[in-house]
Amino acid sequence: MDQHHDHTGVGESPGATRLYLAAQANDEAVLNAILASPAARRDQLNAIESARGWTPLFVACAKGFASIVRLLIDAEANQGLVDFAGWTAKEHAVFRGHLQVAKLLATQEFERHSAPSARLQPRARRPVDYRRQSVSSQIFVYLGPSHTRSNLEPVELGVHSRGYMDASDKTSFGVMIKAQGTSDNLSYSIQLPIMENMVNEPVSFSTEDPEKVTLIFELFRSTSTSDKNEEVIGTGIALLQSLRQGLAPKRESLIRHYTVPILQNGLMTSIGAVTFSVLVITPFQLENPPPKTSLGFWKERGSYPVVGHRGSGANSTVRTELQVGENTFQSFLTAIERGACGVEFDVQLTKDYRPVIYHDFFVKETGGDIPLHGLTFDQFEHLSRSQAPRSNLLSSGEQRYLERNNPDKLRPKARSHSDNKYDDYRSQDLLERIRYTEAGLHGNFKGNLRGCSIQEPSTILEQLLTKLPESVAFDLEIKYPMLWEAEDRNMEFFAIELNFYVDTILAMIFRHCGDRNITLSSFSPEVCIALACKQQAFPILLISKAGSVPVSDVRAGSLQGAIEFATAWDLAGVVMLSDPFVMCPRLLTYAKNAGLVVCSYGHLNNDPECALIQVDARLDAIITDKAHLISQALAKIKR
Repeated sequence: MDQHHDHTGVGESPGATRLYLAAQANDEAVLNAILASPAARRDQLNAIESARGWTPLFVACAKGFASIVRLLIDAEANQGLVDFAGWTAKEHAVFRGHLQVAKLLATQEFERHSAPSARLQPRARRPVDYRRQSVSSQIFVYLGPSHTRSNLEPVELGVHSRGYMDASDKTSFGVMIKAQGTSDNLSYSIQLPIMENMVNEPVSFSTEDPEKVTLIFELFRSTSTSDKNEEVIGTGIALLQSLRQGLAPKRESLIRHYTVPILQNGLMTSIGAVTFSVLVITPFQLENPPPKTSLGFWKERGSYPVVGHRGSGANSTVRTELQVGENTFQSFLTAIERGACGVEFDVQLTKDYRPVIYHDFFVKETGGDIPLHGLTFDQFEHLSRSQAPRSNLLSSGEQRYLERNNPDKLRPKARSHSDNKYDDYRSQDLLERIRYTEAGLHGNFKGNLRGCSIQEPSTILEQLLTKLPESVAFDLEIKYPMLWEAEDRNMEFFAIELNFYVDTILAMIFRHCGDRNITLSSFSPEVCIALACKQQAFPILLISKAGSVPVSDVRAGSLQGAIEFATAWDLAGVVMLSDPFVMCPRLLTYAKNAGLVVCSYGHLNNDPECALIQVDARLDAIITDKAHLISQALAKIKR
């Protein structure tokens, strides 16, 4: 049963020309043959189909077919046309995450003004039915894998299912999803074939004990000749407890889809298989009364909200100015001194479950690709201390001398850098050590590295919550790996169990947040779902790379995916890579009109002109490496 999904929202095209169909099919040979005819080229190059007002260039942009777009541009296709909804071809490409395709196209002046029509969205999505701060666990299930690199279909019917086909070919199939061991007696009927990804439309169950839940998938058929409305012909069963076995305690697989056979009722013969994805969210147990609700860092009073990225900025090999080690306490202080109203930083857990501030998944200072969750806090802290100048590392003899002769037990003042030649050798030794790590082999830069920035000791979440002034707003990003990241970075396909991970970080925040304005954010849709279910005190933002890198999750790969996910789960908004908004500012206004808070990050946010383009389109807040420069540029902007 062919159930491949078209995530572009591109459907049938009545009135389409042969050139349009060739572009839609990504068929270069046919396209070139048609364009070779002057008459066909004249009649079909800019001809529109009757459903959306799209030309061949529009459909090629919407589907991300770069080679087809180049051919049409070379043939002088009109890039200035708008469709029936008021969108340009370039806006369709950017919206769907095809940024490299969009860069081939010219910018139209009107793209910088009013938002495109909301008619682009095929339909309004029903918000997901979930319970905030529920005392019960919630189980979310949808058919098919969320991982689009998987070739698995939601339901595959085998040869033994053909006996259930009606001779008149009027047989339809569906799946009924039920659960035993839940608090509710719910069942969900889903008709086949599934024409689009269900990742934002899961079915949900509540339970007091997820380990005792059994998921049941009943395959039913309907025919025009049957007396029965729906006849169940086979069943698949999955025990939630068995799906999570094989890993150490407090660990879970990043692969969240599973396949079980469908056994024919009575005969127990396999007639197919069902693939489903499942996410279990357990309740967060509050130790203290919940804090007052935060408004979000974009609600900071005064001038336009500028947020320091990893403090005073992500470290870079392009060193045009002095760099303080990213995600360090000194970096956060520097950002505030330079005009930022808040700071953005990354939180992860160590092997012994201490929330620390660190960006990369791998701790490259080890000389290998060791994940942060593979190091204890003491090991992690030692790697940071070992980068300090030699003058800070006392020998046992020096330590005894100070203890005898220094009544106040004072150590020499620590220094973040040294002119000692031996320290220079040690810096080079550290750079040499990371050469054969995954990042070193690919030329990726490591932040807060001695010899490349003013290296500072690593910090922990508790220190930021208790030591930074409470007036400093936080954009607290919870780092958690996604399956596609693990694949692309050669990481292992497991991590600390999601609920325990999020709960540990939330407990630290709730314990020390005081009256601080805190926003929670993550690239991981699963983390955002967990945060939405577990608490209401802090607003939640999904962060997205907007299509700048290939991903395998439709929620994480484009502005379209981010908007649909954020609205489905009732999040406060999104934090997008700034490139789409600089290329097509009307899309920022479109996202705002969807009822979302919209912020941005990225290297373009270090350019005052790019910042002003986005602010003019109603950007709520900007995250930047150059807080002083951007805050000065935006100082006179009225909010």
